[in-house]
Amino acid sequence: MNRFLSPLLLLSLPLLAGSVRVDLPGGSGGTDDQLTYFNGTPHWLTWAGMYRGTWFNTEDFLPGSTGGVIEEMEYWFYEHASYPWDTDNFYSELWDGDNMGPLVQLEQGIVTAYHYAPCYHTFDPGVEVEVNFWVLINTEMSSGGWPSVLGDYSMPGDAGHSFFSDDFIVWEPWGEMGEYYIVATTGTALEATTWGSMKALF
Repeated sequence: MNRFLSPLLLLSLPLLAGSVRVDLPGGSGGTDDQLTYFNGTPHWLTWAGMYRGTWFNTEDFLPGSTGGVIEEMEYWFYEHASYPWDTDNFYSELWDGDNMGPLVQLEQGIVTAYHYAPCYHTFDPGVEVEVNFWVLINTEMSSGGWPSVLGDYSMPGDAGHSFFSDDFIVWEPWGEMGEYYIVATTGTALEATTWGSMKALF
């Protein structure tokens, strides 16, 4: 390695493993019924980790909420010419779990990824989730973490909600890179804690 590389660059190299910068036209973030931490502007693509996912906390979108019903999960991928996929299929998974990792699997399905276009995993009826839940991209069908998901750019120090893992035990934050382009759509409004329900607890 070049001995003249700056210490800052050397520190950033592990973060860049399995990731490539892309600058693509911006879109939009979430709406009232679309939960996402993605800021609307793709900045990276990544294939780091056999498992990649977003940990959602419904209170980030509606303070005091106690969970909700997920009707659809949306993913955005990008196939870079220099890093072609060995498969465009992946397992789309919905889990209950907290910030330590996924705990209880609720749904799994095989979904086909598309290059720079949305792909969906839809539930009918919707699936009830707790206040903390995970949406996962499981790439066990691939030999190298494909397909590569898009992500945005987050400022250093931001609390990230995107994580990756190779063993499903240790979940590493993708945080300083950004947030994955993953969206969870609620079929009904998030359940909020009301005064009546609070009184019923006592």
